Amino acid sequence: MSFQLTIAEGKEAGKEFVFEQDSVLIGRVAECDVVLYDAGISRRHCRIFAEEGQYYVEDMGSSNGTRVNGTLVPVKEKQVLDEGAQLSLGPVVFVFKPVAEESTSPGSAATDATVDENSTRIVSVEAVSRQRNRGEALAPEGADAETLDAARRSSTRTLPRARTGVQPSLPAGAPARPARGGAASAAALARAPDSAPAAPPSRRPASSSSAVARSNGAAGAPAGSSLSAADRARIKRESPGLVANLKLFWLDASLNVRRGLMALGGVLALGLVALIFWLVLDTGPAVQRGEEPVGLANKQIITDSFGLGDGVDWEHPDQKVFEWEYTSATRTLAILHYQAQGISEGELIVTVNGVDLGKVPPDTLASQDRVLEIMIPWQLLKKGELNRITFDNTKNPPGEDPWRVWNIWLERVPLPEISPEQLLEEARKAYTRGRKNMDNVMVGARNGYEGWKSFREAWLLLEAHPEPRPDLYYEARERMKDAQKELDKVCAKLMLEVERYVNQNKWQEANATLDHTREYFPDETDQLCAQKAEMKRGEISQ
Repeated sequence: MSFQLTIAEGKEAGKEFVFEQDSVLIGRVAECDVVLYDAGISRRHCRIFAEEGQYYVEDMGSSNGTRVNGTLVPVKEKQVLDEGAQLSLGPVVFVFKPVAEESTSPGSAATDATVDENSTRIVSVEAVSRQRNRGEALAPEGADAETLDAARRSSTRTLPRARTGVQPSLPAGAPARPARGGAASAAALARAPDSAPAAPPSRRPASSSSAVARSNGAAGAPAGSSLSAADRARIKRESPGLVANLKLFWLDASLNVRRGLMALGGVLALGLVALIFWLVLDTGPAVQRGEEPVGLANKQIITDSFGLGDGVDWEHPDQKVFEWEYTSATRTLAILHYQAQGISEGELIVTVNGVDLGKVPPDTLASQDRVLEIMIPWQLLKKGELNRITFDNTKNPPGEDPWRVWNIWLERVPLPEISPEQLLEEARKAYTRGRKNMDNVMVGARNGYEGWKSFREAWLLLEAHPEPRPDLYYEARERMKDAQKELDKVCAKLMLEVERYVNQNKWQEANATLDHTREYFPDETDQLCAQKAEMKRGEISQ
């Protein structure tokens, strides 16, 4: 069995190769039967072989793939080759045709005999036209080069390269044109051994195991040479308008023009670096943020952050001190509310007037949202004097561990001047109200907050009870913590709903949810969620 491959597209289009062996290897190295010197061709690209009277092509793991009639051949799998099938290897397109052993006429043999013995067999123009007209990639007569390339290269993607196009048909009886050579390093071409013996096409010796074409043209086109119409059409098709124009300009530009553009680009890049240096590193006047907060007022939240690390408003590696004046005429219990992050076990301690009150809890997964509080007994407060509250980092110095506290505010709770029996009675009433509200938490939005507030009232009343304190003191405190956890869940759900509406640009629904938040948290001085809702409303309105 024999078959014929004709280059239908790419460098030296119109050349044909005839093989009599059952297996032909195509690639870029010398051991291949067809050697194609092009970067788009793999070392061992594919092979064509006969099996049970049928020809197949097998991709050998090439980088750019092998296609038959535009269909990609899976690696290490075979694909049937029928007569007229288009075989695309990177930038080169062949037309496949089985050849009968006695298919060449004496007339054609005489024509081929005139060809130099060291050149690849070139058939007559009529033979080339007949075979080409049976290929699927060939356009009707009269089609221009751009139309032919669009039809033949639509499923192939390669780098721009200069191409000679398809050899045109000649009038009947005219002698066949010799194939034009191209650059061996930039175009797809084939070569044949110099020692290949000349023989009439009707009788090829069985020892001729391969047929490869040799390039004997000039060197590749220099920078600035014009592209073919097919290449220009492909570039315009694959890139947007401005990008395509820039690519064409660069490919058409001379070497001196390219050097000038690269020098100009280098100057502009240096100028941009200098501008960034001036804008970023210029030591101009510092931005004034006002004075650093140091005083604590009743229920006035300080939103600035203090500590060490990125995002901290006021750096204090070792400690941060706040002051406030105790002027109440009666006994007053103080509660310090704050948020903290970047804290390890035992790292940060809160002190009041030099007395340690307790350690700040270490980080959890909810450190960003949790609100911490610590109670300051009235016995530690100095009436009529400045009291000092300190966040003391026990590891800095000498360490430089990042930490921060923010959203700090102080709550003052006057203690009633009544007997222990009355304190216990009032605490029981508040505790009962709290249980009733929590039992009806699903009935009204505000019941959860009212339950938490009642448990808290019972706990604070019993803070004024002398030691030993009754069991109701501890039970009320635990119920208050449980109620706070439920309120935190409600807050998280509401904020998530607001965020979802914002992402969907549903501003009216987002504001309605923020309004609904006030029904759950009516007082923004004792619940952080109310403050979050107002901050979110401010972000939406911007």
